[in-house]
Amino acid sequence: MGIKFLKIIFFTAIIIIVMLLNLFAFYRFSINSPGGNDSIPSWIGVKAWVFENINPYSTEVTIRGGKMVYGPVDYLRKDKEIFAYPFYTLFLYIPFIWMNFEWARAINMLLLEFSILLMIILSIKIMKWNPPRWLYISTIFFGLFLYYSVRTIILWQVAGYVALFITLALWGIKEHKDVFAGVCLAMASVKPQMVFFIIPIMFIEGLLFKRFKLSLSIFITLIILFALSSIFLPTWIIDMINQMKNYTEYIHIGSPINIITHIMFPFLGNITELILIVLLIIWLIYEWFQVKSLENGHFTWTYLLTLVITNLIIISVATTNYLMMFPTMIFIFKCISNSQIIKPNLWVFLIQMIFLVGTWGLFLITVQGNLENWQMYLPFPIFVLLGLMIFRSRENLTSKNRTQ
Repeated sequence: MGIKFLKIIFFTAIIIIVMLLNLFAFYRFSINSPGGNDSIPSWIGVKAWVFENINPYSTEVTIRGGKMVYGPVDYLRKDKEIFAYPFYTLFLYIPFIWMNFEWARAINMLLLEFSILLMIILSIKIMKWNPPRWLYISTIFFGLFLYYSVRTIILWQVAGYVALFITLALWGIKEHKDVFAGVCLAMASVKPQMVFFIIPIMFIEGLLFKRFKLSLSIFITLIILFALSSIFLPTWIIDMINQMKNYTEYIHIGSPINIITHIMFPFLGNITELILIVLLIIWLIYEWFQVKSLENGHFTWTYLLTLVITNLIIISVATTNYLMMFPTMIFIFKCISNSQIIKPNLWVFLIQMIFLVGTWGLFLITVQGNLENWQMYLPFPIFVLLGLMIFRSRENLTSKNRTQ
C-alpha cells in the first residue's frame, strides 16, 4: 500500500513538473512570438466590458483589437479585429482578463494542448479502438503535432474547446449521460459556425428517440446562456448579427466547396457550388432518417458525417475548426486497423506520418507572409469524407447486427 501511494505521488509530481515547464515554455513563446490573434478581440472585448462597461461589439473595441494586433500605425490598413461571438463567450475569457495577455495566452495554450490530448484519448474510447501501445502513442503524437492542432494552440483559438465539447457530447450520448451531453452541445455554441447543424439535429433526435433529457438540457442551457447575456447586454444579438455581417467582408477564403468551384475549377461557379451544397445537405438528411437508435454504430457514423459536412459548406471556415473532425479520423484509423489488409496498423501509422509531414510541408510551401493559402483547407475534410464513404457499409452492417 505504501509503495503504491509513493508511485502515485511520484507520477503526480512528474505530471505537475511537466505542466509547469510546458507553461513557462508557452509564456516565453508568447513574449518572443506575439500572436494569439484569434482571441485578442474577445479578450479585449470582455476586458472592456468588465472594467469599463464598454460594449464588446463596439467600434472602440474593434479599434483596440486592431492596434494590439497590427500596431497603432498599421491597423487601419488591415482586416478589422472584431468581437463576433455570442456574448456568453465571455465565460471562456473572464478568468484571464485579470492578468497580462502573455500569461493569459500561455495558460490557454496549455489548456488547449490538454483539450486536444483529451479529445484524442476520448475519441479512441468512443470508437472502441484498441491499438497496440506503440500506435496509441503515435496517434497521440499525431493529434498533438498535426498542423491544425499547433495552429489552434498558437492562435489561442476557442475552436479547440468547442471541438472538445462536441466530442464530449458524443461520448455522453453513447454513455447515456444525456444531461451532460446536452450541456456540452449548448456550450459548443460559443462558436455557432461549428455547431449550426449538430445542435438542432441532436435536439430533434433526442425527441424522436425519447431521450428527452438530451433535448431538454440543450434547450434549457441555451435559454440560460441567452437569458444571462440579455440581462448583461440586452442588444447583444443585434450587435452580434451586425458584426457577423461586417465579418463577411474580411473573409479571404471560402468553404472547401467554394474553393473547389471558384479557385480550383472556376468554370464551375456559383450554380455548381449551390448544387453540391444542396446535395450534401440532402445526403445528410437521408442518413439521419436511417438512424434507428442513438446507441448503434450508424448513429456514430452519421454524427461524424455531420461534423464533416459542416466544415465543407460553412461560409466562414477556418482550419482550426477542423479539430472537431478528429473523432472522424480516429474512426477511420479504427476501421483500417480492424480491416483484413496486410499489416493494417502499419498503414494507419503511415497515414498519420503522411498527414503530419504533409500538412506542415504544404503550409511551408504555400504560406504567404503569415497567412494560410487555400490549399490548407482541402486535405483533411476531403480525406475524412472519403474515409466515411469507404467504411459506411461496414459500419451499417455492424449497426444492424447489434440491434437484432
